[in-house]
Amino acid sequence: MREIGKGIGEAKQRVEKLRGLSLIMKVSEGRGKSTLLKGSIVAVFPAVFTVRLESGEVRTFSYSDVHTRGVMFLKELPPEV
Repeated sequence: MREIGKGIGEAKQRVEKLRGLSLIMKVSEGRGKSTLLKGSIVAVFPAVFTVRLESGEVRTFSYSDVHTRGVMFLKELPPEV
């Protein structure tokens, strides 16, 4: 379900603000299943953004995934000192 009254542009702005921060994300895998991922947003492009996970894997998501809550940012982790 999309966020009422908000557009793709606002989802893009939110992602851009989180770039470079350590995040925990909840990603919908379909049929009621979801996965928690830890990583950080490493690149922001016009239609998609990429996330480098703690395992080193790089995954790509679209801003519509954020807009429709297929990808949710649960909590930011403080930067490691």
